[in-house]
Amino acid sequence: MRTPEAEVHLDAALVAALIAEQHPDLAEHAVGARVDGWDNATFRLGEQFAVRLPRRAIGADISAVELDWLPQMRRDWTFPAPVPVRIGQPGCGYPWRWSVVPWLNGARAFDERLTDAGARDLGAALAQVHRLAPTGAPLNVYRSGTLPEVAEVFDARVTALVDAGTFAARDADALRGLFEAGAATEDTPLTWTHLDLHGGNVLTINGRLAGILDWGDAAAGDPATDLGQAWTLVGADHADALLEAYGTAEGTLRVGAGSPGRMRVLARAAAYAVTLASIEDEPYRTEGLRAVGELVVAAQA
Repeated sequence: MRTPEAEVHLDAALVAALIAEQHPDLAEHAVGARVDGWDNATFRLGEQFAVRLPRRAIGADISAVELDWLPQMRRDWTFPAPVPVRIGQPGCGYPWRWSVVPWLNGARAFDERLTDAGARDLGAALAQVHRLAPTGAPLNVYRSGTLPEVAEVFDARVTALVDAGTFAARDADALRGLFEAGAATEDTPLTWTHLDLHGGNVLTINGRLAGILDWGDAAAGDPATDLGQAWTLVGADHADALLEAYGTAEGTLRVGAGSPGRMRVLARAAAYAVTLASIEDEPYRTEGLRAVGELVVAAQA
């Protein structure tokens, strides 16, 4: 896997034209640096704002979560998130809805890692996110599945990584053991979930949590999915702090040592580590392989 090409032309001139046409009161703010993600591109707009535009049709499809549901999801959150302050419509030759969001300062967690205190911040933040999803909440076709439903994809990725010589068969067995133990536990009620908590979507300042970005994949899902992804992000050294803070903040899932919830978290961590390790682009691949190594150690403990 690698980052897909954009399906539409995006540049600063287009962003400036969309702003001038639909939100002229913001036209005085200069269009700045561009950052491309998997499904969206983000342009800075002055000092306070950013403009977020889908760069692929699938990104436009899932952007409804950010545009229509995120303002409802975040009502009692105390951590920063780029909730839209304006919503734009197709125009100037651009075919999809787009948004203006607050600009959040911070470094990517890929570049400046969360400390123990930062891992606690993230655990407490996820406890706020994991509220029971209402009737009609969207499901993510790729990420809302139960552990048994994603087992085939997980196993195929593990097999491909072993066949490529990326890691040894004995490490694959350890990962499969973690996954199978979690998959044997009972499903938990669906909550709101972020579902893509890699280090490019988490901001830090001095090791503390400064924001959670990119809510396009958010949907009703297993809260262990977020916690497993967060496990891979903070690493084994800070995982206990993450999960302890989540429990202290009264997160939906019980994740004490040896609990079924903890087993589900490790299973989801194994699945996400393998996913990241399967991406050709850096730093996803290196981060995934680091997490794989730590999970193999955890499986042997």
